Amino acid sequence: MKSGELGKLAAALAANRALGIVQDIPLDGLGDAAEARAVQRAALEAFCSDLDGYALVGANPACRRNLGLERPIFGPIADSAHGPDRGLFPLPKGILGAQCELVFRLGRVFPADGEAIDRAAAADAIVAVQPAIGLLGRRTIHPPRNDLGALADFALHVFTLCGPHAAAPDLAALDRVPVVARIDGQEVARATAAATLGHPLDAVAWLAGELAAQGERLNAGDLVATGACTPILQVLPGQHLEADFGPLGQARAGFL
Repeated sequence: MKSGELGKLAAALAANRALGIVQDIPLDGLGDAAEARAVQRAALEAFCSDLDGYALVGANPACRRNLGLERPIFGPIADSAHGPDRGLFPLPKGILGAQCELVFRLGRVFPADGEAIDRAAAADAIVAVQPAIGLLGRRTIHPPRNDLGALADFALHVFTLCGPHAAAPDLAALDRVPVVARIDGQEVARATAAATLGHPLDAVAWLAGELAAQGERLNAGDLVATGACTPILQVLPGQHLEADFGPLGQARAGFL
């Protein structure tokens, strides 16, 4: 597609996200991942110039099947698209559901020059862990069921609601952390954090590798939302969702 056409797609996505609406946007014309990333970047620049990290979507095979993705995708988290899990959150049009996930805060550049991109190095770069609820959604009425449309559409990220910081987490054992999702007090899903690419730290390493392939890397202060541990959960106005990560604490959200 020509740059002007890509710019129109980006402007439409940004406008729909800002207004909390969905309209028909012809994302099926995207030719490859480079075009999808170009639309994503331009849409983010139009929506919010301050970015605070990255959100993964589809790190769980069940979620990929549900969303029609062939592989995990990711996109930057806008400064206005994350916050503490306090109060009630208004659900925008196009909401797809919620995912129970972990959020890491990076304390340094990752990878450092010459550093391996692996689980151990990811653990060394992390300074904080929070349980979280990630909200996913689309900004177009008839999205193509492929990775390109989802990638361009902000990688489906809507908002990340972060619970309190975990106290002295054992990063190496995060894959054994139990995860229970409850809606209005009733258990609706149960898993372990290993559902996220085998280990939540592997999600950070995977992201770092993808960024490195694009000549980029994670920076000190960046957030990394790992993607779902449980299947994507349908949430409706009036409901309350709790993502319980056992020893790591809980994230809670009510919806309007």
